[in-house]
Amino acid sequence: MFDIICCQADAKTHGFERFFSASGCKGKVLELDNLEAAVAHKNRKTLIMLKDWAFDEGAIRVIAEKKSACFLIDLGRLMKTKGVPRAIALSKLRNFLSVCVKFGAFYSFATFAESERQIRSPEELESIIMLLDLNRGQAKFALKMLNHYL
Repeated sequence: MFDIICCQADAKTHGFERFFSASGCKGKVLELDNLEAAVAHKNRKTLIMLKDWAFDEGAIRVIAEKKSACFLIDLGRLMKTKGVPRAIALSKLRNFLSVCVKFGAFYSFATFAESERQIRSPEELESIIMLLDLNRGQAKFALKMLNHYL
C-alpha cells in the first residue's frame, strides 16, 4: 500500500510499503478543473486529480479505453470538509467512481496528510474507500496503483 503525504514519516511504522512526498510528485500529478480538461491527457501515464468530481460518461470512457491515465482522489480534502458540502462531495464521488468501475478507468487514493498524526492506516483507508461503494479488493488495488505512476 502507498500514500502521498505532505510531511515526513516512516511508512513501515504506519503499515505502508512506501510514502511518496507531495512535493516530489508535482510533475506527475495534474490538478485539473474538470473531465473535459482531463481528456486531453488520456494518452499520458499520469495521475489526474480533479477539483470537481462531476462525471461525464463519455469522457471517462475515452480515458478508460487508453488505459494510461489514472484518476487520483484526494481523501484528505474530503475528510476536511463538513456538513452539506461533504454530503454533496460524497455523492458526486460515489457516482464518479461507479462510472469509473463501469468502464474500467484507473483510480487511486491519497490522503496528503500534513502531519504524522493525520496519517491513516491502510486498513482505515480501505474502510473509508469502502464507504464510497467499492469493495475491499477494489480498495486494495486502488491503494497499490500509486506505485505504478510515481
